[in-house]
Amino acid sequence: MKPFAFCPHCATPLNEALIEGRQRKSCPQCGWIHYINPLPVAVALTLNSNNELLVIRRAHEPALNEWALPGGFLETGERPEEGCLRELYEETSLEGSIDGLIGVWHRESELYGSLMVVAYRVRAAHENIRINHEVFEAGFYTPESLPPVRIPLHAQIIEASRWPEPDLSLTP
Repeated sequence: MKPFAFCPHCATPLNEALIEGRQRKSCPQCGWIHYINPLPVAVALTLNSNNELLVIRRAHEPALNEWALPGGFLETGERPEEGCLRELYEETSLEGSIDGLIGVWHRESELYGSLMVVAYRVRAAHENIRINHEVFEAGFYTPESLPPVRIPLHAQIIEASRWPEPDLSLTP
């Protein structure tokens, strides 16, 4: 992201200053402070009724052509759970329900800067996958057939989810 050079409120050139223990840009005229906050991202670790994991092959940077979990940026006013399910639906046409929070991570991205990533375990409502322009292919996989997920954070989310744990809800 290109840094601010002028105040977005009064157009005065910004100064660097130590504010609240960090170097920040601020406006000497109106006092506006440029806080650089992480962008929120939601990721869906999605399982079908057979406890198989959904992965997609990305059609855009970052990580072009890599296998990944569905996910993306939250929209303004959107709760992380809503964004997670929206991104899942946009990329795969799959609907689902949140089964629980896996974790929250911070990452630095060359393309986007600071990211705050929230990962949820999702139960797919069906398996009728229809991919959009962001995805080359998508499918549900067993642990033995899973394509290599080389995006470090996505591999970490899979491990943190403890998949493949047995799905006890399916036992009589």
